[in-house]
Amino acid sequence: MSTRAVSSKAKSRRTSRACDFCHKRGRRCKKETESSLQCITCIDFGVACTWSRVPAKRGTKPRSINRAALWTLSETKHGSIELIEKLIDNFFEAVYPVAITIHEQTFRARWNTGKIPDSRGSYARLMAICAVSALRIKNGAVLNERNVPDDLNPRLFFDETLRALPDNVNDFEEFESLQATGLACLTALHYSDGPLLHQILGLYHAVIAEHGFSDEKRWPRGLSEIDIEERRRLFWHMYRLEVHTSLVIGHVVRCPELQSSVTYPTIQDVDSTESEGRNDHQAEWLSGWNFVTDLYRGIEHVIAQFKYRRASANLDCRRLSTAFILDYDPQEKILGPLAAARDDLPERFKKAMPVSSNTCRNRCGYQTANIACTYQLLRMVTFSAYHTTTLYEACQTVLELIDEISNIPIEYLRAMGLAMLQELSGFGHILSSFINEGLSRSDYYHLRTVMLCMSELLESLSSCMATAMEAGQRLREYMEDIDRLLDIPQTPDRQMPFDEDEAQCQDDANTLDLLSQQLLVPLDILQRIPWPAVWEESVGLF
Repeated sequence: MSTRAVSSKAKSRRTSRACDFCHKRGRRCKKETESSLQCITCIDFGVACTWSRVPAKRGTKPRSINRAALWTLSETKHGSIELIEKLIDNFFEAVYPVAITIHEQTFRARWNTGKIPDSRGSYARLMAICAVSALRIKNGAVLNERNVPDDLNPRLFFDETLRALPDNVNDFEEFESLQATGLACLTALHYSDGPLLHQILGLYHAVIAEHGFSDEKRWPRGLSEIDIEERRRLFWHMYRLEVHTSLVIGHVVRCPELQSSVTYPTIQDVDSTESEGRNDHQAEWLSGWNFVTDLYRGIEHVIAQFKYRRASANLDCRRLSTAFILDYDPQEKILGPLAAARDDLPERFKKAMPVSSNTCRNRCGYQTANIACTYQLLRMVTFSAYHTTTLYEACQTVLELIDEISNIPIEYLRAMGLAMLQELSGFGHILSSFINEGLSRSDYYHLRTVMLCMSELLESLSSCMATAMEAGQRLREYMEDIDRLLDIPQTPDRQMPFDEDEAQCQDDANTLDLLSQQLLVPLDILQRIPWPAVWEESVGLF
């Protein structure tokens, strides 16, 4: 009996899915045995039995999802339109003067005509605006108080921002999504969430690398004047944020300015809320914002050399030495030109005017505060990197900053919020980098003066920043503990402005100089100075 005859007696089984040959001809597909590799039909026709066809899904087809509905506003979720408008107004008043990633007039025109949100990217950008604005309001970091619900939840808007951001780099088809990414980085920074900040920054850098965002020649053709302006603003804002966080957290600068080719922003804003000052050149503030960018560019180069000088790895085995990057005087090449440029700035960027109803003039006040902090920060980082100054001179630099800050209207300091604490924290940690051994009483007194002035400045901000009050009190308690240890008489509090008490401070210094200069404040005590902390774990460059 033939093999085929024997096999035919076995019960054939119908397969759960037809092979390609049977499916194409509408035939029933049966195998001779469970383990057969070919069906009976394919054996009879002498063809290869294959199953390469993708099976169709069975059952009822799901209804199509209206994806546009996912990116719309809902009063039950987001709150009323009036609340959203308050968050938008606060953003352009308190956040926008530093984070000018969006052209205000263009945004407001589209919002007022109901064209926002109209896409996933538009929705993500709106939620990012609301998130950082709501967080500023909850933390009291605003220029003017606003009546918002007590249960305002910034995290809701932030979570919506993250949900609307594309996961894949190739899905960033809308520029609004990249703007939302930049604002999300700012919100993560305000939350002091380092891992999330790095995650969003990583997404941003992946997108700009894929699309050549750091070179204007690679930008899409046919962009409007406003489209180009917004890209320039976003690029330089994110560059500044990256340099700032490299100081605060200690990461590398992943988009160095020497490898980019993007022009500074040039289009001036129009005060759309007040007719007064629309054509007032004294209210122009964009040049001040660009000067702050110049300062951050200087800081980036100093950071690079600081890290090179303090590299823990053994660099001797490298065939190519990069010591040539240190072959210049930072005082001459960086600080000198920027100091001269600062002296040439208009008066509106040297002294902040009181807060008024003139939006553009208020934005000049922001630039004044930012210029003062960033310029002194550049000086301190340079001193620390090159050891071109003494502890006394470094202390004097910090006192100059505190004196400048004390003359800035408190509304601007309140609106700067966390950024101000981060600046003061950076100054404190840089000062600590000068301390490599115990200090004599006279040297300690210079440091003590800084701690006293800083604690008073922080306590003066208590009405608008609870964390500032706590930081000031910790600094004062630490100072009083050392005073008791060294039996130093308690010094009366200095009253702002600081220059009124300079004579008294000098008298106190002369008194201490008469004491034993050999008695040292132990190094282990000095290493525990509680400078204002802005992260749960203090890392940073210094």
